[in-house]
Amino acid sequence: MEPLSFMRRLGLMLGLVLLQVLILNRIALFGYVTPLFYIWMIVRFDSSMSRNSVLLWAFFTGLLVDLFGGTPGLNAASATFLAMFQPGMVKVFVPLDRHEIFVPGSSTMGNRAFWGYLLLTTALHHTVYFILLSIPLGDWSVLALKVVFSTLLTVVFMYAADYSAVKKGPKSVMVR
Repeated sequence: MEPLSFMRRLGLMLGLVLLQVLILNRIALFGYVTPLFYIWMIVRFDSSMSRNSVLLWAFFTGLLVDLFGGTPGLNAASATFLAMFQPGMVKVFVPLDRHEIFVPGSSTMGNRAFWGYLLLTTALHHTVYFILLSIPLGDWSVLALKVVFSTLLTVVFMYAADYSAVKKGPKSVMVR
């Protein structure tokens, strides 16, 4: 797979932001469950990206979701927080002897490791996001429901996106 150019990455970012703001932000299953799929871009950054690049792309992606979604800084803060830990979380689920550049996915990590990686990264992001959204903290059980079920729905969406990218073969999207 060849890395995405700056313009293709920018197009992907804008597409994810529009999907999040125009469609996914309007989903509120049972009043608690909202998929935050825009983090797919952050989760899929390849292993060769510098930490500064990861942080900048995550911040601006979250900032755009905030600007168009009316959430003052919540997505920028939680996306940047996720980006701080994303490279380290990849290393938790990838064998230490692996040195080639790769994009996190089921084809590169294996299904079990990829599911764990998705759950951990998404839970981290969603915990920060829903804590910031719930300030002042009131009912912890409602906060926990939002984090758990929104995480599960987002992970299902991300795994489906990964599955469809793997099915495409060599033309699958790689975020760098």
